[in-house]
Amino acid sequence: MMLIVGISIGSGAYGNNSLVDSVGMLRENELPPLSFCGETVPTQEQQVARRLMKALADHATRNRALYRLRIRAAGFFAAIEPILAHYQIPPDFKYLPLVESALRSRAVSPKGAMGYWQLMPATARELGLTTRVGRDERQDLQKSTNAACRYLRYLHDQLGSWTLVAAAYNMGIGNLLKNIRRQQETDYYYLKLNPETGHYLYRIVAFKELLTNYRAYDHLIDSETIAYLSSPLPGEEVDDPDADLLSETLAEEAVGPAGTTALALPALPDESRRKVDEMQLAKLSALVHNGLRAKLVEAGKVEVGQVWTFTLIRGVELEGIRFEEGDLLYALLEDVDVTNGRMYFRTRKVWSLKNRTLTSLPLIAVDVSTGESGIPLPDLEALKAGWIVTWKAL
Repeated sequence: MMLIVGISIGSGAYGNNSLVDSVGMLRENELPPLSFCGETVPTQEQQVARRLMKALADHATRNRALYRLRIRAAGFFAAIEPILAHYQIPPDFKYLPLVESALRSRAVSPKGAMGYWQLMPATARELGLTTRVGRDERQDLQKSTNAACRYLRYLHDQLGSWTLVAAAYNMGIGNLLKNIRRQQETDYYYLKLNPETGHYLYRIVAFKELLTNYRAYDHLIDSETIAYLSSPLPGEEVDDPDADLLSETLAEEAVGPAGTTALALPALPDESRRKVDEMQLAKLSALVHNGLRAKLVEAGKVEVGQVWTFTLIRGVELEGIRFEEGDLLYALLEDVDVTNGRMYFRTRKVWSLKNRTLTSLPLIAVDVSTGESGIPLPDLEALKAGWIVTWKAL
């Protein structure tokens, strides 16, 4: 599938043929901070930025085809995400089949790889799949995804890096290890690999960014492509930025008259309790209506040290600093209290889409029912719906 898009950098516009030349003009911070499976993509390196830009250009075109791919991905991701989680495979690997097969079960490579995950016959059989004519389980979404996950888990046990796992999936672990030994280099971004594998991870990351974080590239991708990436999918309602912050009941209680709240408060005499209720409701109302709220873009593992990405759902001024809708928060998961079902996030910097800069501002995620740090662990359905978290400055 050949994809072409107009890319604008600075005040100039470039077609696909002049893309490589235009990438040389990239300014510092032209690209937002990026990661793959929690591993940082070093976009400060010009060669890395160049390859990522080319991958973005290659994917972000044939707008109708990209829109159809979004539709297929919505159903596909819902089916494979639980399988990835079962095998403890990072969710970023759900974008790998977009590169391998464009999510087509009957896709066949010149070398004989087939199916959503493009498994070779011998590899598929080793992973327990049937590959005979008339019954090729590489075309079965659930069975092939389980097999691919077993393979990805094996690769990670051998390599210890998810970035290298992606490279090995493309070129084979034997060939990758030969390159690592010969070059004495273990970082994918600095390894000199064959052209296909050398661009492979960038194509995966580009799909991830276009499908989840396209607004960070509105200065690089033409408006028509942005329109196709932002238009609602069939059956998908237009997002209401206020819908998921609080349940209707709690929202009414938080802004309603004193005495209607169901919040847990210490036992106090009636008059004192009424005053505490009023103070608490006033704080919560200010937090709900004036606080910094951000929707989940990319969930990491529920493990200490993991980075989760959020995007602001509206503009707000906090601590004298103006933040705009679409700005990004890169939050560190500092603690997980499984006993009480709570998690604790902190972020120190906010990525500004408008200024292309990182603004220093220590923030913590807070529970909107109490205003305190530590938020309830979300369930999978909440994450899929676009989990919204409220933040306050330290």
